[in-house]
This record gives sequence, structure tokens and C-alpha cells, in this order.
Amino acid sequence: MGLLIIPHALLHAQNPRERLLSEYIEALSGAGYKILYSSDLLHDDYTIVEEVGETASVDALREALHGYGLKLSEGSAGRLLVVPDSQALGSIDVLVMDSNSHHPIEGAQVYLDGVTVGSTDNAGRLAIDDAVIGRHSILISAEGYLDEAATRVQASLDEASSISIHLQSEVPALPEVVVTSSAYSIRYQKAVSTTTLDRDLVQALPDIGEEALRPLDRLPGVASGGISTRSHVRGGAPNEQLIIFDGLRLYEPYHLKDFQTVATIIDQNAISGIDFYSAGFPARYGDRMSGVVDIGLREPEEKLRTELGLSVFNTSILSLGTFAQADKGDWLVSLKRGNLDLISKALSRNFGSPKYADLVAHIGWQLSDRTYLVANALFSNDRISISQSDGTETASAKYKNRVVWLKSETAWSTALSSTSMLSITDISNNRRGMTDIADVAAGQVEDRRGFQVLALKQDWQLHNSENWSLNAGFETKFLSADYEYDSTLTISPPFDQLFSNENQRQRSIRLSPEGDQYAVYTEFRWKPTQKLIFDFGFRWDRQTYSVASNDDQSSPRLNALYMLGDNSEIRVGVGRYYQAQEINELQVNDGLAEFFAPQRADHIVTSFLHRFSDGLEIRVEAYQKKYESLIPRFENVFDPLVLIPELQIDRVRIDADSAKARGVEVTLTGENVKNGTRWWAGYTWSSIKDRVAGRDTLRSWDQKHSFKGGITMDLRRWKFSVAGSWHSGWPRTNLLVAVANMPVGGNSIALSTMPRNGLRHTDFHTLDIRASRKFKVKRGELMGFIEVSNAYNNENGCCTSYRTEIDDAGNTQISVDEDFWLPILPSVGVTWAF
Repeated sequence: MGLLIIPHALLHAQNPRERLLSEYIEALSGAGYKILYSSDLLHDDYTIVEEVGETASVDALREALHGYGLKLSEGSAGRLLVVPDSQALGSIDVLVMDSNSHHPIEGAQVYLDGVTVGSTDNAGRLAIDDAVIGRHSILISAEGYLDEAATRVQASLDEASSISIHLQSEVPALPEVVVTSSAYSIRYQKAVSTTTLDRDLVQALPDIGEEALRPLDRLPGVASGGISTRSHVRGGAPNEQLIIFDGLRLYEPYHLKDFQTVATIIDQNAISGIDFYSAGFPARYGDRMSGVVDIGLREPEEKLRTELGLSVFNTSILSLGTFAQADKGDWLVSLKRGNLDLISKALSRNFGSPKYADLVAHIGWQLSDRTYLVANALFSNDRISISQSDGTETASAKYKNRVVWLKSETAWSTALSSTSMLSITDISNNRRGMTDIADVAAGQVEDRRGFQVLALKQDWQLHNSENWSLNAGFETKFLSADYEYDSTLTISPPFDQLFSNENQRQRSIRLSPEGDQYAVYTEFRWKPTQKLIFDFGFRWDRQTYSVASNDDQSSPRLNALYMLGDNSEIRVGVGRYYQAQEINELQVNDGLAEFFAPQRADHIVTSFLHRFSDGLEIRVEAYQKKYESLIPRFENVFDPLVLIPELQIDRVRIDADSAKARGVEVTLTGENVKNGTRWWAGYTWSSIKDRVAGRDTLRSWDQKHSFKGGITMDLRRWKFSVAGSWHSGWPRTNLLVAVANMPVGGNSIALSTMPRNGLRHTDFHTLDIRASRKFKVKRGELMGFIEVSNAYNNENGCCTSYRTEIDDAGNTQISVDEDFWLPILPSVGVTWAF
């Protein structure tokens, strides 16, 4: 038997050892190298493999850093800096499974460092092929499952990293099924239900001013001229939508609220998503007839994140994060300032100085395993001076919104939970203005209003079975308002012949109404079979500040869902919806100083949804909405874009006995997760008519045919998107002029109009485009964008103004001036996130 002798040095050379990279750099520093690094980049467990006895070298360090997505960069004075290597990309294979059955979960949303990277396929897998080398946070969200806490994973250069994540099913699953028809979800952070537009898609879309509510205009059944953030939902007036933010109803949540409401008081970056209902909404939502916009507050996904934004329209800063042991506390602060006044000054345009800003503040605390406490505040401030380019109208205004609310969310058991909320709202509006149109109209207005609400609300949820669930709640509000309104108006002949105009008019109103509102609701969800689910709802409302005959309203509602299979669903919804005139909604500017009985709308809606295996989805929905007990409505029939509507010659009162809205909507959506392409296309046929004095009349925003569509594409760090719309021209009213020559010379003019809304503007169409790109920087990430609204500068008619002129022969003539919705409007912006 031979003796094998192995040299001692060779024995140790075959047994390399791991050494912390931080220690290795210290060794190089001892050898005279100046190497600087941040502990945020060089984690404590980063190591280097070295042979025993081997001398530390910079080349070996470079090779080790490369494996972690880092590199050495030459600095000043011979220093070497450890920095991210943006060229080093690796792959991460994600597998998502049910923790109980271990079956793969299809359609789970995957977030890499807080950014959506796609959803899992039918095998529960998603391959992320362009992850920068280094450590990343993976978060998973799937319908019917509890969100998985952020998990750390290392992307390596040499081979794909694999991670398996098991999600716990929500128990019971019944409450998460969407039964209500006409429900759309816009998710900015997490997609926890069927999603129409998620956060990444919304941010990629070209929408003027980066406004939170403008993406709703892309949805079927929503009509808008493109300027205001207030829209018409399935034929309804703009004030028929309920706006909710983190559980609280918001009143007048707009900037420039008397001047086309071009902006909202909530920063788009501060919200997590929007649940939007255009019909058949549950009984917990009350006091509005046409739609619900339920906005969620963004939650932190990391210890600290700050975003600084600058664009043509806004300057913003947002910071959010967690604090205390085990991240029991969380917070968010968002401040946004509008830039329209700076644009006006830079362009030396004399249209005014609209200044506005808003603040969202939030702090939350996990008091125990069962109780979560929240304090929120929402403030806004407007100081506006604005005028028409020809000087015929000038106006100024000061608006202040102050909203504070406290909330407690308690899980009393695995089946029973509650949410309690106490809120205070204080709003003040001051507006003054002047109209001086030569030989047409002249007047002035001073309008001061105040509005306060103290509200207590509580909701209970009982989910003790997979076959039924029960929700119930109540709300009590104490309200007061103050009105001080004065106006004078002189209308010159022959325009005083129109409508119900008077040559001279003066109004002075002083009111201080106060009273209470009460509401109680209950919702019962029942699942008699695996394919059939019913939602029964009932709501009762009462107001005490009104002297109208109907101060108590009862609203029964029913929604049903029948699942034809794994990919097809039928929904049916019927219900009654009341809308009381709020204490801050007196129409004193039009001379009305009393409250009217609540309005009513009865909804019927049916919906069919089918999901194809290739990611294509089709949705067909038909609806009918019948209005009764309508309150008077006032419109400017020639020009809806004036600054002071009540000081115009075309102001008309519409006393409709009833109204009916009908429509059919067909929507196609598709997504290719592999190449990051998403698209949608939809067609809507609709009709909305008022019944006035026994005759049907189109509402001013009726659009019989409408097409909407768009596409967004991801090309590595670039995003490109195109969104367009076309609809039938909105109704219009034309002026009729009768001229008679006088025997003694000159002429006389008699004015009248065609039947209101008897004609239409030309068809409306626009195309909006946007491109954005992300850049890795030394600290954080930059995202820049450029977008163009109405890219081919189409003149979409909206308005007509009339003036008098004297020709060379001394005859009076009526001149006509056509105006349009927004022209081509470019914008650029950048956001730095770190």
C-alpha cells in the first residue's frame, strides 16, 4: 500500500474561503488604496471568495462587485468609488402558489421594488429578465389572497435566481367577489380585484395635468369636454357623483371650482387606486344618483420613499414610510402646487393668475393586532384672478378646504370587524366678478359662502361563512352653511328678448341654513350555489334642514352574479338611488333660496363578461336610468365656458319633469405580459333626454355614438402610449335673427332661438400621446415624460358667442364667434424618486 503525500500549500489552495466584502475593502485600504462605498449598496452579507494566502487585489474586488451589480468608478484624488453597474442585468424566476392546495396562482401581480413587472401565467410563473444585479424587494398581490409581505431576493449575473412564494387565501372568499355591475377598478399600487387600469398604465397615459380623476374619462359611459375634471356619468349632471377619499366623503374636492374645475385637490401620487361605479352601486354608497368614485390612500412599501415632481402643470413633493418597532406606524405627506400662474407670467399672457395648492397628510398606528388607528388631513387653498382675453369678463376668487378625519379599524374576531370615523369639514368660497360686453350685457357679482360638517360614521362587517355575509352601518352629520350673495345685471336690447331675460335684474340673498342628516344601511350577500350570488341592499336617509315634503328616503337595491364557467359571468342590478340637495348646494346665484325635494333615479343594468385564454377580455353592458323629481337646472346654452355664468344672456332654467338615460357599452381589453403591451377599445351607444313640458329634449352632453381606445407599450426603460376618443357632437342651440328695415332708415332686429339643443356641434375627436423613460441615478431613479394632448390640434366646437356691430350704413348686425375645446397642449415633466 503506497503512501500519498499532498503538499500543505496545495491542500489549502483547494479550500478557498469566503470573506466579507467590507473586510476585503479594508484590507485594500490598508495597502494604500482609497476606496469609498455606501452601506446602502454594500450589504453586510456580501462576500468574496479568495484563496488562502492570496493577496487582496483591486481586480478581484472588481470581479466580486460585478456579481452584485456593482462596479468601481474612478473618483477625484485617486479615489475608487463603489457604484451601481446599470449594465449588469440578471433574471429572477417567480413562482406563486396557494399555501393550502399548492396549486399555481394565475394572474398574480408581481411588484419589483414597488413597480409592477407583470402577472403570473397559468403555471403561476413570471420571468423577470431585466432585473439589475443586486438585492430587490418582491411583493405579490392576487385576487382572493392576502398580500404577501415584501420578500428580498438577489439577482445574480451568472444564473437566474428563483423564488417561490405561497399566498394565504382570504377566509372567507365570498366578500371579495365583485357582484355589482358597472364597477371598474383603477389600481395605482396593488390590483386586488379585476383591474381595468392599474397604476403603471394610468401613469403611462397622456392625461392633462397629471390629475387623479382624469383617467376616468377613458372609461365607457363617461362624457367630458376635456377641460373639467368633473364629468357626466351615463347622462348624469356633474354633481351626481359621490367622491370618497380613504373612506370619507369629500365636498367640493376641486381647484378653480367655479372656473371649469380644471384640477382636483388630491395629488395623483398620493392615492393607491380608484373604485369607480357608474350604476348599481351597493347600499353603503348613498345620496348621489349616477356614480361613485372611491379613492384609496397610498400605503408605504418601504421604510422611506420620497418623490419630487416638476411638470408644466404642477410642482409636487411626496414622502411616505414607516416608523417604530416592527413598522407599527406609517405616514404620508403630499404637497402639490399648480403652475398655471407661472405659465401665465412666463408667457406674458394677461389671462390672470390662478394660484392653487393642496396638502394630504396621514399617520397610522397599529395599536394592537386587532386595531389600527388613523389620522388624516386634507387642505387646499386657491387664490385666483382671471379674465377673458378681450377684457369682457374678469373674476377673482379665494377658496379654502379644510378636512380632518380620525378613523379606527378593529377586527373583533376573524369574522366580525368594524370601522369608525369622526370627521370635520370646513369650506369657504369667496367669488367676485364683472361682465362688460358692449351693447350686450353688463353686471357684477359678489358671492360669499361658508360650509361646515361634523360627521360620525360607523360600518360593521360580518363574514362568518362562505355562503353569506352581512354589512351594516350608520352615519350622522351636523351641517351649517352661510350665504351672502349680491348681483346686478343689465341686458341690452335686443338680447333681452331671449329666454326669460330681463332688461334689469338685481339679486340679494342672505341665508344661514343648518340641520342634520341621518343614514342607515344594510347589505346581505347570499351564495345559494357555487355559481350564483345575490347582493340585497337597503338604505334609509333623512335630512332636517329642508322644508321639502319628502325628507325621508328608502332605497332598495339588488345585484346578482351568475358564473357561466371559469371565464364567463352575467351580472344584473336594479335599485333606487336618491340625491338630496346638500346644504351647500343652494342655487342662490340663479335666484333660488329654497331647498327642493330629493331627486330620484331608478337603475336597471345587465352585464356580460368573458375572459379568453390569450388575455383578451370582452365586456358588454346595457343600462337604463329613469329620473324623477328633478330639481331645476341652469345652463348657458350658447357658451358653457364663460367665467361668470349668471351674468350672461344665454342663462336658461330647465324644469324637467323626468329624464331617461339608456345605453349599450362594448369594451375589449388585452394584455401581453411578455412584451408589456396593453390596449383597450370600446364603443358606446347612448341617449339622455329630459322630459320638459311634455316634450323630450336632449341634454347638452348627449353623445349618441362614442369610441374610446388606447395602447401602451413597454420597451425596456421606455413607455409609449396613445389614447384617442371620438364621439358624436354635443347638442347646440342656435340664435335666430330677424331683420326689418325701417322706413326712416336703419333697421330693427328681433331675436329668438331654435328649439333648445335641436342641432349638434361637429363630431368631437382627439388623439393624445405620451412617452416616458426611467433613468437610474446615483441615488434613486428619475422618470421623465413628454406628452401632447390633441396632438393634431383638432378644433372641437363647443361654444358660440354673439355681439352687435354697426356697419357702414348705420345698420345693426349680429356677429357670431365660434370657440373650441382645448387646442394642442404639450407638456413635459420629471419625477425623482429615492
